[in-house]
Amino acid sequence: MASQPNYNENKLIALASIAAVLHGVKDVAWGVSLAAKNAKVISAQAGDKGMGFQPITNFIDEISQQAMKGVNEISDEALKLSKISVHEQRSQDAYRRFDNVRQKQSDAVYIDSMSQAMDSVEKNMLIANKDFKKTFNQLLVLLEAMDESMLSAKSIAAVSRIVTADAQEYRAKLEVVANNLEDAADYIKEKVRDSYQYLDTVKKNAHKTA
Repeated sequence: MASQPNYNENKLIALASIAAVLHGVKDVAWGVSLAAKNAKVISAQAGDKGMGFQPITNFIDEISQQAMKGVNEISDEALKLSKISVHEQRSQDAYRRFDNVRQKQSDAVYIDSMSQAMDSVEKNMLIANKDFKKTFNQLLVLLEAMDESMLSAKSIAAVSRIVTADAQEYRAKLEVVANNLEDAADYIKEKVRDSYQYLDTVKKNAHKTA
């Protein structure tokens, strides 16, 4: 029993780590968005030579905006899951204390009066557990969506290089945007993988405290 709080502490650390590893993603995504806007100007200057790249800049900017929004949503869900986890742990601790008293003082005249309190605590435990599972799954969905978005980003980066082939003197500048997008996608995918690992830690420790 003494080790139980450590499990909950591990969950909270893991959830905080998800927000921490994704903190840099917003900066990277913002940089890609800025590069896309600059590329739109360059492709406009290139005229017919850069015409094929212009619609791609919109896709790049959209993906970077989605990444920034995704980070905010994931951070919000991770914080929500932390609060639920704390509430769940407090309910479990309260129930254990009530149960411990009931077992040690089973012959006490007041023991039946604890039943209502225990029922209330048990109800809170069930609600917290349900909320935990729901929020956990939502967090997982958001991470999967970001992972898939980065696969799309890598595909767009590959297409960008093909399109810039005819941009002549503007080609080098536009290729930089494509390279930045691919590097950003790789970086974000790595952070998403780290977040999956932390989420796995949360799941394992949730089972231990159940």
